[in-house]
Amino acid sequence: MSRSARRGIWAMVVALFAIIVLWMSEPYGVTQALGDCVRPTTVTMMPLPEGCVQTSEVPPARLMQIVESQRAFYDLALQDVVVCRSPRRFPQDESAFLELAFSEEVRKQWLPLYIGCCSYQFRRHITVVVAEVGERGSTIVVAALIQSRWRYLLSNWRKYRRN
Repeated sequence: MSRSARRGIWAMVVALFAIIVLWMSEPYGVTQALGDCVRPTTVTMMPLPEGCVQTSEVPPARLMQIVESQRAFYDLALQDVVVCRSPRRFPQDESAFLELAFSEEVRKQWLPLYIGCCSYQFRRHITVVVAEVGERGSTIVVAALIQSRWRYLLSNWRKYRRN
């Protein structure tokens, strides 16, 4: 066996050992992030609030400005935007809105981001949910955004290193 072939085998053994050590030491966020990095990119967003009917109308510019500010602040890529209408007049307070619009199961899975407003994260996926209340109910814009694989891996690594 040639010297370069032996080096290649040793490199694979070391890499396999490193993966096993990472997996066994349970820096779950890091191993989860590594797993998410190899999966294909998909569009994942929070479900629409109950009773909210999807429409084909153009999202209000004021609500899209909020989506854009969150996209720019967190350096995300916009994947999809959905507009829906609800006869319900949702409160403008974010925590009250979240409580009324989404089930406890959804709120446990989609965790709020702390800077800005109306942004919720599930792994690499971020959803911005903003509402405009009018006389006939609420217009809700739900935007699906995604964090780059590298940024997601880096943020999970930083969380792990802090603990």
